Amino acid sequence: MNLSTLGSARAASSGLAALGELLKRAVVEVRSGETGCGTGIVWGGAGLIVTNAHCAPRGVPLDVDADGGGKWRGARVLAYHPHHDLALLAAPSVSGPLLEIRDAGSLRAGELVFAHGHPLGVRDALAMGVVHGVARDERTGAPRWIIADVRLAPGNSGGPLVDADGRLVGINSMVVNGLGVAVPATLVRRFVERALAQRAA
Repeated sequence: MNLSTLGSARAASSGLAALGELLKRAVVEVRSGETGCGTGIVWGGAGLIVTNAHCAPRGVPLDVDADGGGKWRGARVLAYHPHHDLALLAAPSVSGPLLEIRDAGSLRAGELVFAHGHPLGVRDALAMGVVHGVARDERTGAPRWIIADVRLAPGNSGGPLVDADGRLVGINSMVVNGLGVAVPATLVRRFVERALAQRAA
């Protein structure tokens, strides 16, 4: 390996470490009841968390841990969208950086993406993969699911899927035939906006 290649590798490694640190500050661990755990994204900078609906079952007490220190804080559900597997939580004591949103419609097969979460109890794990494709709604043609060849495990649910520039493209939801499936971030944004508008009405 020549010095130029070594320098490029070091730069790439440093960039990925910085991405991991950014996402670490933007996510929380979500616990439903005594055992269920997933990931959530701090939405809008403070007080709101978006996660998967299956990470926040109805009627079950919810707690979040923002820094991995075991300081669990109560959270409550503000809105559900079961069809898109989304839940909006209120957690006034939680804050984090704003993540820029990228439209999933601009993704191309083969682009690098990164999934952040707490798989199998491992805090703040970062997995790298490539976009496999974007499934679209048959009626509207809008992006419905992002499908990526990225390794996900229990605990990744509700966590961010970002591009190489750290822009949020989706929220990881499930694994289908070995591929990660995420809800597009633009769809998540519409869900949050509608939920907050309905509460304000």
